[in-house]
Amino acid sequence: MGMSQKDAGVVLDDAIGELVQEGDPGAIVTGWVLSISVKHPTMPGGDGYISLHSEGLPYHSQIGLLHAALEDKNNQILVNTLLEAGRG
Repeated sequence: MGMSQKDAGVVLDDAIGELVQEGDPGAIVTGWVLSISVKHPTMPGGDGYISLHSEGLPYHSQIGLLHAALEDKNNQILVNTLLEAGRG
């Protein structure tokens, strides 16, 4: 039997809190968004997404977190590109 969505949210909250404490002790998690890419065997040509977020996180905050993650990734790619170009 699977876990309910509410139970899964509690487990994710706990796991994310522990992860943050390991990386930055004392930091307080104020919200999180998880975006998961999925494929279903009955739709081989289709993509799907599952999005989960911390309880009570408003939609505009979810979008803001996703946007910040994209910007951070773009910055990481740019820095890595510049570092590689400097080595060449």
